[in-house]
Amino acid sequence: MFKLFLNKKVRALPWKFKLFIFKHYFSLGRSDNIHKIDGKKVLSIYLPLFPSKAFDTFLDAQIKASKGEPVPEIVKISLTSGCQNDCWHCNTPGEREELDTDVILKAINELKELGTFQFLFTGGNPLLRDDLEKLIKATGDSTVSLVSTPGLVSKERAKSLKKSGCQGVLVGLEHHEEKKNDEIMGCKGAYRRSLKSIKNVRKAGMLSGSWIVVTSDRISELDRYLKFVKRNGVTDVAIFEPILNDSDELLKKDDREYLKNIQQIARKQKAYPRIISGPFMDSEEFMGCTAGFNRMHISESGEVFPCDMLREVWGNIYDNNIKDIWREMNKKYSEPICGCLALGNTEDRLPEYYRNLIRR
Repeated sequence: MFKLFLNKKVRALPWKFKLFIFKHYFSLGRSDNIHKIDGKKVLSIYLPLFPSKAFDTFLDAQIKASKGEPVPEIVKISLTSGCQNDCWHCNTPGEREELDTDVILKAINELKELGTFQFLFTGGNPLLRDDLEKLIKATGDSTVSLVSTPGLVSKERAKSLKKSGCQGVLVGLEHHEEKKNDEIMGCKGAYRRSLKSIKNVRKAGMLSGSWIVVTSDRISELDRYLKFVKRNGVTDVAIFEPILNDSDELLKKDDREYLKNIQQIARKQKAYPRIISGPFMDSEEFMGCTAGFNRMHISESGEVFPCDMLREVWGNIYDNNIKDIWREMNKKYSEPICGCLALGNTEDRLPEYYRNLIRR
């Protein structure tokens, strides 16, 4: 992976930023945390394979950000609100609503022109869409395509997703015990579906992730959960804290600090998968909140938000050009900020990632 630093586009980035990346992705990492797909290496389910056209798109986005010209690097698209589960923390409407295929395709093409390197197709359950593979193919090989689902990824669907160009699938798995998981996700059978999905996704040659929303009363169970999912084939875990009106009561300050530290702990803990922890990612020590700065969310009704948790409408792709929506939104969110905008705990200063990246 040291060849990465010889890449022409990497050399164009600020030297302080390259040192920062080395510190976070290499010096604290483990060789068993570097996976291979189709003969290429990858450091995270969320990052492109190296080398690849998608990796070049990722680097182009960092170069533009370093010059103060951010692009919508990461776009989350909710294809449908339909879902068989009833998770207590879900912010997707219960009534089924779906985006029109042609409207999505138009938005994808325009976002690629802007410089998007990652598309995350979600819902609800995006597997309910027969055109999911068509949408993934439309993103092309210059981007990373991921699917996030609480549904069952069958052997056949896993093969189909892989063939269409999907790099990884994240499944909902909220607990290492079946009964507790199904209670949290509001659906009997959710646990077994998720474990089958993980197995099928890995067999098809993709990365397999899981997500979990952690509250203070479940912090003590997190160690067992992480070891359990690693044993069952999960390569990456996304840890979120609840973003509700009473979220401060659901996650205490000390527990949020623990979730900030666990991402770094996982780099040294062989029994853990790779971890992306929301409180760490949003912190001053890493990327901070980049909602509206380099990411956006498109809802199943076509509304565009800075992120799926910050329900601030900036337009609708049925009525407005996505490029115009992005430019207007980015005027307000012209720089990342420490903390989380949705939680309202931000501090007006640049997080470390961008202090080392953006040239002043």
